[in-house]
Amino acid sequence: SKDNLETRLVLDLSETTKYKVFTLNRPNRVVVDLYRSAKSNKLKSTLGNKGLISKVRIANNTIAKLRVVIETEEIVFYKTSSIPSRSNSNFRIVIDLKKAFQGSRKLVSAALNKKKMIIAIDPGHGGKDEGARGKKVKEKDLVLKIAKRLKSLIDNEKSMRAILIRDDDSYPCPGKKKNCTQIQSLNERITRAKNSKADLLISIHADSFKDSKVRGATLYALSDSKKIAKGDNYKIMYQPKTKKNIALKSGVSKRVAYKVNESQVQATDQSKIIAEAIITEMKKDVRMRKKTPIEAQFAVLKSTEIASVLIETSYLSNPSDEKFLINPINQKKIASGILRGIKLYNANVKKEILK
Repeated sequence: SKDNLETRLVLDLSETTKYKVFTLNRPNRVVVDLYRSAKSNKLKSTLGNKGLISKVRIANNTIAKLRVVIETEEIVFYKTSSIPSRSNSNFRIVIDLKKAFQGSRKLVSAALNKKKMIIAIDPGHGGKDEGARGKKVKEKDLVLKIAKRLKSLIDNEKSMRAILIRDDDSYPCPGKKKNCTQIQSLNERITRAKNSKADLLISIHADSFKDSKVRGATLYALSDSKKIAKGDNYKIMYQPKTKKNIALKSGVSKRVAYKVNESQVQATDQSKIIAEAIITEMKKDVRMRKKTPIEAQFAVLKSTEIASVLIETSYLSNPSDEKFLINPINQKKIASGILRGIKLYNANVKKEILK
């Protein structure tokens, strides 16, 4: 597929066959054991590089079992399914592979190299979708103000540049559509971030709750293994536990860290790690409801291709929070805390990689 984000391998068998799938590492492998099976003489024992697959090896593991070993250069998501045999087709086993850590790697390389880090800022809701309502302000209007303040601060940094997913009271829709469903709008926000080559997506919101006593800001982010939609049946390949979430790939020197790209770094779960850095800085000026990021299946957080954070800046249902949020001085404090958090994350990446 485009940019080798996904690869499909189909095993064509003459009869319905029992099979077992598991993964190994060093090298990274998806293994398919086919019972009571044998390899066709027309099929080579080793197949070469294709997409996410670096090599496929096929051989009888025992007299009654054929083993298909799918080697990949990196840890990937995988899923298997079968297609029953029909009068005009054989029994088939389908193995789908999907890149897992692209967003994390992209963010780490952006923190290291000398190119400008591009940050997409998504003011939630907009247009027909007002979001939460306070007594004095609508969420869609408030978050646009905060987003514009954040963009201004980021654009003043020599090493960063920001783009707004929406810069007016509009509802982001695909193409030139003026109206679309909520899920179409949420997907369009991710698409705009990716099309702008963003290294990070920050979605800004304001919360509401039936209990008006609840207050404070909350950050949401997903670990990479959670960025697959429920029902997709993807699993993550086995990977050894390690204390390090980031590293240069083997053979990449620290001396060239200032010009690395995402293919030269190893990284996992950077959405959560940058969310932690933003909390560290935001809590200096903003009341926080939670001191660590929460994992939640928000649509804008689920792309594996871009690191992302959703920030609920506080509760419009709480009078004190609403008063805090509508004050321009406090809007700037929120924006400043987010920027400081991004800069802290960048500094921590450099410190970890270059030490």
